[in-house]
This record gives sequence, structure tokens and C-alpha cells, in this order.
Amino acid sequence: MKKILSVILCGAIALSIASCSGSDVKPASGTDVTTSSGATEKASVSTDADFSPDFTFKTTDRAGNTYDESIFASAKLTMINFWEPWCGPCVKEMPDLELLYEAYKDKDFQIIGVYSETHMESEVDGILKDKNISYPILKYTAEFDRFQTGYVPTTVFVDSKGHIVKMSDGTDCVIGSNTYEAWESIIKQYL
Repeated sequence: MKKILSVILCGAIALSIASCSGSDVKPASGTDVTTSSGATEKASVSTDADFSPDFTFKTTDRAGNTYDESIFASAKLTMINFWEPWCGPCVKEMPDLELLYEAYKDKDFQIIGVYSETHMESEVDGILKDKNISYPILKYTAEFDRFQTGYVPTTVFVDSKGHIVKMSDGTDCVIGSNTYEAWESIIKQYL
């Protein structure tokens, strides 16, 4: 009886491994595909099967452009800096973050700023203009709740696969502001 069950189980495993579903087959990026309207266009399907983000989100920046977790795939390391316009340390570190962004954006690194005080839009605009910030500033959504620490700034790092990077102390985030040099020493560990 054990032999029969073993043979059946092995056969089922072999069959499940050997079979595939047509719905899982996706064209490679750049391949010509025909849309439902009959038009031919290039496929933009990601071929990176390893992209499996730890969290998803969908939000907009200050200009209304849509952002989601796919932004993580465009850099080896993404820094998400949660800040608020009323937070002195948050605003004070923004010039250092801008310098970091400019110095490392061509080295597979990016920064995203996220704020929640949408009733303070004019203050946000003033800060971004005054500090000459060019990295994306996104509006907070409920998907970011998992990063609530009760403090700002709070900073999280995400790799190109969408996985949250553990800091050297084992935590998921850095609480508090830092200087350019302190942030640089952290990102150099992961680039």
C-alpha cells in the first residue's frame, strides 16, 4: 500500500512540475503583441520574475503623476523618507537628502519623500521650492501605515526586488534625521 501511495504521489508531483498554464506565459518586453483592438504594439511586461515586493502602494506626486511599487525596480536601492512640513528635523535634513540624491542617482540609488499633511500643501510647496528639492515627493496612502513609528522623519530602504532592507541593527527603518555623511555611510553598505 505504501508503494502504491508513493508512486501516485510521485506521479502527481511530476505532472504538476511538467505542466504549465497558458495564462502564465507573458511576452518578453519589446516583443510585438496584438491588442484587443487589433493594433500592434511593443509589450512592456517585466521579465523579472524575482520582483516580489514586500508591500504595494499607489499614490501621486505633487504634479499628479502616479507612482506604485514598480518604482523599486528602477534602482538597486530606494530610500523612502517619511517627513512632515511641520517637522523641523525633517525639513532641516532635506538639503542633505537632495545632495545625496544628486550624488547617487546615477549609481543605482533613488530617494522618495512621503508626507501625509495634505491640508498643508502651500507649506509643502514653499519648503520644496526653498530647499530646491528635485527627488519625487509623494502623498501618503494607507499602504504606508506599516511604517508608522510615531516619529518623523522615519526612513525605510527597499531593494530592486521590492524587499525592505534590514538595517545593521536588525530594524526595518531609521528613526530620526541624519547628515549627508551619515546617510551616505548607510547607503554605501547596500549599493
